[in-house]
Amino acid sequence: MASILELKRTNQYSNWLRNFKVFLNGIEYEKIANDETIRYELEPGEYELYLKIDWCGSNRYSFTVQENEIIQLECGCPIRGWKFLLQPFIMPYYIFFNLDKYLYIKSK
Repeated sequence: MASILELKRTNQYSNWLRNFKVFLNGIEYEKIANDETIRYELEPGEYELYLKIDWCGSNRYSFTVQENEIIQLECGCPIRGWKFLLQPFIMPYYIFFNLDKYLYIKSK
C-alpha cells in the first residue's frame, strides 16, 4: 500500500466559485474546488504544501510521510460565518498585511 496525502477543501460561500492552486514542494500540481477532496500517492519523505489564489495564499504546511501512511489535511478560507459579513473590511487586512494567511491548511 502506498502512502497517501488526502486534502479536503471545506464547503464555504467565500471563494465557492474559485479554485485554489495546490503546490507540493514548490511545484503546482492541480487546483482544488469548493467541497472537493484530492488524493496524492507519495513516496516516504519530507514535504511542504501550500495553496494560492490570485496574489494571496496559505501557510506553508510541512510534514513527513512514512511508509503506508495516510495523511489527512483540511484547507479553506478563515473568513466564514459572521466574518463573511465583514469581508469588505477584512479583505484589505489580508491583502496588505497577511497575504499568506488568507487561506489555511491544517490537520484534520
